Parts: sequence; C-alpha cells; structure tokens
Amino acid sequence: MAELGTATIVYRNSSDEIEEVTVDNDHIAYFQDHWLFAYGTDEDGNDMVRRVPSERVYHVERSVEELESTFDTAVDKAKDTLEDLK
Repeated sequence: MAELGTATIVYRNSSDEIEEVTVDNDHIAYFQDHWLFAYGTDEDGNDMVRRVPSERVYHVERSVEELESTFDTAVDKAKDTLEDLK
C-alpha cells in the first residue's frame, strides 16, 4: 500500500483548550464546513471520528508531496478509464 503521508490539525476543543493531532492523510477530510478525522478505535475496533467545526480550526498541515503523487495517480487512472470508454 502506498504511503499517503500525514496531516496535522490544530484546533480548539470543547474544553476550550488547543489540541494538535497528527493522523494519516487518508484519515482526515473536510466536509460541510467541518474537519473530520479518525482519532482512535472503540472497544469493538471501530474507528472513532471527531468532527470539528471549521471556525475552531487554526490550521491543517499536510505532507503535500505524497498527496500530489496520489492525486496525479488518480487523475492518470481517470484519464485511462476515459480513454478506454471512447
């Protein structure tokens, strides 16, 4: 499996403290004005996801080279699929 790099999110939690969490890039997403990230597992082994409103996030840093490579690969695959459909 390809290494996708990491992302670090810095945000103010519900206790009004600043937290910094680093996760794999494939475990963080931005959706509907919230940052979502997996931060552990429950007793059944299911991922636990934290949803942080964007206004509570100071910044998110991602290792861009790995993401660029991943996106380039996805774009190439999409182009190949389109060519196959023609």
